[in-house]
Amino acid sequence: MFHFKQFDLEHEHSTLKIGTDAVLLAALTQALPAQKVLDIGCGCGVIAFCIAQQLSKSQPFPEVFGIDVDEASVREAQENATRFPLLPESCFHFEQISLQDFVNQCDSLKFDLIISNPPFFHNDLKPQDKSKLQSKHGDGQLSFQELIDGVDALLAPQGRFAIILPSIEDVEFQKLTKDRLFCQKAIYIRPTAAKPVYRVIREYTRTPQPELEKHLSIRDANLQYTNEYLEVVEPYLMLRVSS
Repeated sequence: MFHFKQFDLEHEHSTLKIGTDAVLLAALTQALPAQKVLDIGCGCGVIAFCIAQQLSKSQPFPEVFGIDVDEASVREAQENATRFPLLPESCFHFEQISLQDFVNQCDSLKFDLIISNPPFFHNDLKPQDKSKLQSKHGDGQLSFQELIDGVDALLAPQGRFAIILPSIEDVEFQKLTKDRLFCQKAIYIRPTAAKPVYRVIREYTRTPQPELEKHLSIRDANLQYTNEYLEVVEPYLMLRVSS
């Protein structure tokens, strides 16, 4: 069981355990005023539930969808929805299905916010565990081109798409979004200020606009959490040490 400030989530059986990437993506994405949200590759639902926490502040009945190809992950997300204290279970729709099939079956659905911590290691060595292969490797599961095609089919005209990727994969992804999705915000994340960027969060819209660029270091030179990082995750995690 993983304990957030306002809710708890089971993630033992999910292909991808709850970690920094998912929490940062959700925390740095402005959910409101979205009414209909889709989490692609939802796992146990961590991003969906963090976004739901934001939505619960002003929208009593948002629609939060999550899709994943892994049966155990989706089952765990569905179970987590039954215990989520901030919104009714009826607000959540988790389904074991690929993005490609979801688009074919639900192309009339349009989402105000689509968010994804996708299978992103496309070129490195693959793990022996098939479930880990599904959660973090794009080959044979979900290519970047298929992800962009799916987002393009499902995103509402004024909708936003948020994604987190390693810096190398971010370059590849940016090339493929050209003339289809336009980056309006980029957040470059470093483990410490002295180390290179290792994750990039981008938020896309359908129309070109000036890009807002931000930088975030998770830890300082003494390997303590930076105040900036603590402020970002404050709504979700209890990390500050009381004096």
